[in-house]
Amino acid sequence: MIRSDRYSFLKYGSYALLMLGLFLLQSSRGTALWLWGASVDVLPFFVAATALMDGPYAGGAFGFAAGVLASLNTPGVEGFSSLYLSLFGVLFGLFGACYLRNILFSALSGGALCMTLQSLFRYVFHDLLFYGMGPAEALAAFGTRLLLSLPVGALAYLLLRAIHRRFTEDAS
Repeated sequence: MIRSDRYSFLKYGSYALLMLGLFLLQSSRGTALWLWGASVDVLPFFVAATALMDGPYAGGAFGFAAGVLASLNTPGVEGFSSLYLSLFGVLFGLFGACYLRNILFSALSGGALCMTLQSLFRYVFHDLLFYGMGPAEALAAFGTRLLLSLPVGALAYLLLRAIHRRFTEDAS
């Protein structure tokens, strides 16, 4: 096996283990953080950071895997999270390759954008139709989820960056 192939295998395997660990921390009964009915959602930040560091293919692949994990834990439409997060990973990876630098602010902005669009879809197609939730309630729930998720998203970015730096060879 070529050295660069082995490093890619180890890097993506480490990404997968980190994603699984973050998912288990956010969804397990004893470790999940809840505040006023909102919980941490770190997977959009993980997908945004992966797409920013490794491009649209890795962003789409890990977005699909994160969506599969998310659909296991939520009582929503099966496959919607996979489709949404994989499409977001590809599009954010393409946008990031052209216009963004690989810094913490870019990854957090991408994760916040993903959560914003996801919350907008959730409000229009679920909360408003089934529960008659008003915009102020939905905005308060989204704000709480975002404030809970930002520090964990920053931690996910820093861990992902450490793995990326460890297993990526210098071009020079």
